[in-house]
Amino acid sequence: MKKSIITLIVALLATLGAYAQNPVRRVLFIGDSMTGWLAERMEAYGEVNNFEVTTVVWDGSTLSKWVNTGKIPAYIAQYKPDVVMICLGLNELLARDPGAQMGAPLQKLEKQLGSTPFVWIGPPVWPGKGTGEAFNNWMAAHMGAHGHYFNSQSQKLARQSATNPHPTRSACSQWMDAIMHHLPAFSIGFPEQIQSPAAGAMKRGKVFIYRRMKQTL
Repeated sequence: MKKSIITLIVALLATLGAYAQNPVRRVLFIGDSMTGWLAERMEAYGEVNNFEVTTVVWDGSTLSKWVNTGKIPAYIAQYKPDVVMICLGLNELLARDPGAQMGAPLQKLEKQLGSTPFVWIGPPVWPGKGTGEAFNNWMAAHMGAHGHYFNSQSQKLARQSATNPHPTRSACSQWMDAIMHHLPAFSIGFPEQIQSPAAGAMKRGKVFIYRRMKQTL
């Protein structure tokens, strides 16, 4: 028992030391059409918590499309993020066999990210189509050594229409608030006490790249 307590204390001190030396100052936020407003809300947090957000939105994209471009390592080399935020899964949410669809691309993603920690934001429930519980459970269990998963199934988000899976702008702000206040639990450099910006405040970072579905990165 005494040994386990000492081990826990050592691990806690190591985590605190890592944060003191490497607080998050640069975030790379990539993903599908859900990403833009989330990233704008995160940039508002960055203004009051001393970090900046670089955003790349690719409408209709999937994890396979992203990793097959080979652009992720290039973005990391260019923008040097401390953390990568990933908002993907809307277009894979209803997969019957998530492992078969996501297994190989997820392994490729981990190799492309290297040692950079990442947070994957799972998609919310798709109204009228399903919760994506199998997808969420599989993803949460297979993030790898540097990955963390935020399950969005419990988020009650207003949508742009009754059948549209995309949350409204204000709902994305609410969603990002929930994500931000969960990030310290991942121990990747976000402060324990995250300051909140004004309610609903959003701002685009200095770099905001947008690609339509049929465009390439």
